[in-house]
Amino acid sequence: MFRPNDPGPSNTKSKNKKNLEATAGGLITTLTIVKESLDGISPPGLKAAVGGLLEILKAAKKTYDNTQDLVELDTHLRKLNRILKTVAGKKETEFSLDLSNRIEQLASDINIIVDSSKDLSSQSSHTKFFLSQDNTANIARLNKSIDTAIQTFQLESLMAIESRVGQLALSSTPSYQVLQDPQDPQDPLLILRPRADEARFDSAARTIASRCFEGTRSELLQKIYDWADNPNSKAIYWLCGLAGTGKSTIAQTVAEAFSQRKVLGASFFFSRDFAERSNPYLVFTTIAYQLGRFHPSFCSRISASVRAYPDSCTSQPATQMEKLIAGPLRGVTDAPNTVVIVMDALDECSNEKLVREILILLEMTIRELPFHAKVFVTSRPDAHIRARFSEDVMQTVSEASILHDIDLSVVQSDIRIYLMHQLREVGREILKSDTWPTQAEVEALVERAGGLFIYASASVMYIGDTDHREPRERLKVLLDDSPISGESPYEEIDKLYRHILASSLPKTKTGALDVAKKLQPIIGTIVTLLDPLPVHAMEKLMSVEETYIQPKLRPLHSILLVPDDPEDLIRIFHKSFPDFMTNPQRCQDPRFLVVRRDFFTQLALQCILLMNSSLHKNMCDIQYPFSMNSDISNLELLLKAKVGTHVLYACRFWAFHLQHADPKDELREAMTIFVTTKLLYWLEVLSLSQHLDHAQPSLKMAQVWYKEEEPKRPGLLQKMMPVLEPLQVFNEALNSAEGKRLQSKTPVKILLSDCQSLLLRFNQSITKSACHIYHSALGLAPYCPLYKQYQKEAEHSVRVLSRAYTWDSLITIFRGQFQRIGAICFSPDGLKIASGSDDRRIYLWDSNTGITIKKLMGHTEGINSLSFSSDGLVLASASHDNTVKLWDSTTGTQLHTLHGHSDSVSSVCFSPKVPHLAQQYVVSGSHDGTICVSDAATGAHIKKIDAQYASEGATIRVLSVSLSPDGSFIASGSQDAMVYIWEFATGSCHKQLKGHNESVGSVCFSPDGLMVASGSEDQLVYLWDFNNGTQIRALKGHSGAVYTVCFSPDGMTIASASADKTIHLWSVHTGSLIKLLKGSPGRVYSACFSPDGLRIASGSRDKMLHIWDSTPLQGLQTKTPKRHLSAIRAVCFSSDGTRVASGSDDGTVQLWDFSTAKPINIFNDHDRAVRFIAFSPDGRYLTSLDIYENLICWKHKSFKRTTIPGVTTVTDLAKWLAETKCTPINSVRGTLSLVQQAVIFNHPNGSQHTICVLPYSDILCHAVSGYSLAVGTQTGDVHLLDFSQTVTLLC
Repeated sequence: MFRPNDPGPSNTKSKNKKNLEATAGGLITTLTIVKESLDGISPPGLKAAVGGLLEILKAAKKTYDNTQDLVELDTHLRKLNRILKTVAGKKETEFSLDLSNRIEQLASDINIIVDSSKDLSSQSSHTKFFLSQDNTANIARLNKSIDTAIQTFQLESLMAIESRVGQLALSSTPSYQVLQDPQDPQDPLLILRPRADEARFDSAARTIASRCFEGTRSELLQKIYDWADNPNSKAIYWLCGLAGTGKSTIAQTVAEAFSQRKVLGASFFFSRDFAERSNPYLVFTTIAYQLGRFHPSFCSRISASVRAYPDSCTSQPATQMEKLIAGPLRGVTDAPNTVVIVMDALDECSNEKLVREILILLEMTIRELPFHAKVFVTSRPDAHIRARFSEDVMQTVSEASILHDIDLSVVQSDIRIYLMHQLREVGREILKSDTWPTQAEVEALVERAGGLFIYASASVMYIGDTDHREPRERLKVLLDDSPISGESPYEEIDKLYRHILASSLPKTKTGALDVAKKLQPIIGTIVTLLDPLPVHAMEKLMSVEETYIQPKLRPLHSILLVPDDPEDLIRIFHKSFPDFMTNPQRCQDPRFLVVRRDFFTQLALQCILLMNSSLHKNMCDIQYPFSMNSDISNLELLLKAKVGTHVLYACRFWAFHLQHADPKDELREAMTIFVTTKLLYWLEVLSLSQHLDHAQPSLKMAQVWYKEEEPKRPGLLQKMMPVLEPLQVFNEALNSAEGKRLQSKTPVKILLSDCQSLLLRFNQSITKSACHIYHSALGLAPYCPLYKQYQKEAEHSVRVLSRAYTWDSLITIFRGQFQRIGAICFSPDGLKIASGSDDRRIYLWDSNTGITIKKLMGHTEGINSLSFSSDGLVLASASHDNTVKLWDSTTGTQLHTLHGHSDSVSSVCFSPKVPHLAQQYVVSGSHDGTICVSDAATGAHIKKIDAQYASEGATIRVLSVSLSPDGSFIASGSQDAMVYIWEFATGSCHKQLKGHNESVGSVCFSPDGLMVASGSEDQLVYLWDFNNGTQIRALKGHSGAVYTVCFSPDGMTIASASADKTIHLWSVHTGSLIKLLKGSPGRVYSACFSPDGLRIASGSRDKMLHIWDSTPLQGLQTKTPKRHLSAIRAVCFSSDGTRVASGSDDGTVQLWDFSTAKPINIFNDHDRAVRFIAFSPDGRYLTSLDIYENLICWKHKSFKRTTIPGVTTVTDLAKWLAETKCTPINSVRGTLSLVQQAVIFNHPNGSQHTICVLPYSDILCHAVSGYSLAVGTQTGDVHLLDFSQTVTLLC
């Protein structure tokens, strides 16, 4: 059909044909040139994508019937061509990391467009695409897709520019820079922290590090050196061996050799004896720091990346690897030929799951680097490490040597050389003999060593003890024992340990018992400590006098390093000794056996008593009240002098001991004192010592340990009343449900929970500044038990005029996706969040920092559902494109695509790991009315369940699936308002649950498998008894469709997300509403609990991921109406600062009394969102402007609507306000400003100070009057804050 003004085809067809031929031909030529210039540009897919567009254009050139659409296509391709020309011919090193990511995304989007045009199966698919009957629709779709890709690229670029401009602005603002780590121009890598510097091979702290004895291990060492020198050898060398076989000695030797040859890029020697050296989150920060020190190009690129992504240092290992190592080093052009990284004792890493992740990241990264990167790894043959090295992908890049499989004669030869040399030295020194020991004695000792170098080393130290000077007698003791039976590889070393312990005791029975009684607590403490302590610190922790420990340990110097200096660490020579001491089958002497639970209990009590007697506010005497930790000079020395190593240990590890402790009354009493009087001081020490990451796990462990009942010890409650008295205010409403709930819980548990809530909101600011515990965190906390208990510590902090009685539920917001978020899930360890959107992308986020770890791209339509495997290693995604994809959650690699469905896949989940299921399965439900079961390891289709129960052959969509915890049943929610239970093994229908009136969009099993929850478009949540199929109760409260339901990990709470923009938290046992989470500006499509149950992540129509506090409210609800119904876009002060006005998306304007934070009046004259409000300088008028530029004015005092003479338009208003602008009040002593969430004080002398960091992550607007601040948020809150007391500290 022709448009009215069309001249008709006869006049234009030939002309259009020629124009299009010319246009397309010129564009083909240009794109061809651009394509050729993309050689070497990362990602490689960009060139292929442009090639695909060329094929599309060539096909379009042959088709003349779609002129108008093809001209539009020509316009889009020209726009795309301009973008591509900006990167053509440039080296990857010229791109920023952000630009590289955006180019990669653009290439992915173009490839998806190209792939979609190949859907028509034909030898000439592109030509058929344009010649098909529906060519107009196809071309329109193509136009829209290309235009969307271009707009997305440009939008991301604009956002990046704005972000960069913001960073530059902040970098020029000293007040905000205080929150960042300072840069030392002499060492730009100092900002890379936290690190484990003591893990270096040559660290001064590794005082007992030893290298291979001259002439031993020669063949193996040469093999390792040859591997490093060979550019064609595999990138990873794994040296595996049992405990005591000499792995660490070999690692030390090769590290020294590589360092001398200047090819050692970094080293990390794990040790379970040191918290930092066993911490997986410090591995890549430490390696990155050393790599930066290794080569200048590495230094500049790594330090630049740290400055660009400062939070990456405290992110997940995958983020650390990408931002600190892989990303910066990919573009290096002048690196040395070979760079070796040495990692020893990987089995001593504290987290088994992250060991696998570390290996995966190493394997992925070393293949991408533009130089020969080699990694030398040693470990015990633990199952989780062997499993990773046995995988096909790992075997292609690694080779291995198994120490305990090396011919015994070779090992014995090395041990023989070592023993003969060392013992002959003992003979010459003590016995003055050159012939002792005999060859036969050495051979007998070699036999007893059983191939364990640790036996040889320990026996030499035992025999050559210079305090006893009886080498002949001691050697005879070892040789007189019967030889090993072969039942255990550690039988001989156990005998040696028994001899060493026995030799430390007097000969008399009474004397031996007395010495053992004193020695055993010392040894037990040493092997139970989570981090070694110096002698003096350990004496203080044990509450014994000085010089008590050293004399008693002196006879044990062959198994313990007992320093002469009491400020040096007591060290265990080999980890086989703690294993021996704590195993009753190996250590059979009850005088020495260490029962771990007893020592955990004692150490927990000692730690808590020590904190109770030592902790107080401002322990380091910091003079400036707003100091950043990084600004405090000699902080480490200050902590050692003012706090003490023993107190630092107690602050870090009390809860780790407590979780294994017996619930003694004495321990409960100490805990009550600690929580009610010392909790904030404990956080202060953790912040200053850079160990705040211990806080949340410690609070969680304490809550688990602390029982609901109060201590039963007589008189304890009466004795504790003075410190508990402030909490009684929260029991005033005795008849209220909240009051009764508070009375049913102990004050200790309430305070622990409050402290968790405080850390959830202020973790970042407290990490950077201990002072902000009092000035930001406590000052801005609601009127909760924690605030009431510790409010005296918040003196001179911000005065919150609108203080709530409960914590705001919204913790933070993650931004990055471009369309609605329809799927979300936490990883099983709680460290990652996966979110899927209609933009076809899956984001992996660091759940603590909000940093994007990975973007997974491969689906061609939006994401409906996400699920992690039980071990967290694989992520499954279900999409509108009819497929399920499986991804490696560490690397982001796509593993398999499952094609079992013929329509949109609505839901996906993994089977649990249970004994009766031989493997793990993926279960998916689809709009095609089927449920598919696939092999999670191979992606192979196993079976399909026909879920159709519709009449007349109509297809009933499956909208949700969930597996029971034992893997025996599948629950599905369907379009026909039914919930079906299917037998997993047979696929037959087990039962039907009928009750809903509309489609059931979500189902889930309770953690114990006894209940099923379902959510429906009928706005109801039903709770079902799984065994009998009856309805337990209906949960009513939503005013829109329920999209998601899920149980909390403890099974006590159900969360439901709805189209009414809320999340409801319901009690499973009573059905009552526990908490209402509201503030999302759009429909909430997805929600899930974190594994610890403390947080809920939700995805909504507003394209943002919201993180909520799921803990029950800890205070009494305030009755004061203080919220707009929608987001607040404008706030302003009256000229005298006494009143505040706020304008909202709900069309209302509210007037507030600043001093009382109470509403004075509300104006409903607007019927559209309010975007601007202002008081007249004389205070007589209040004006507001909505999105349609409707101007409304009221008299301030009478609240009557009026007009301002001469002000009828927006231009008039702007001119009037500019001409009558008044001077800000109280500006003599300085001014306030708000930068992101940081409140800045601008001193008249030019200095600037961060005086507070606000916890509100959804700030949309703010206003300042003197030292008063008003903040409006996305959730509809107005926060009124007075900083006048704080400013007095600075003026």
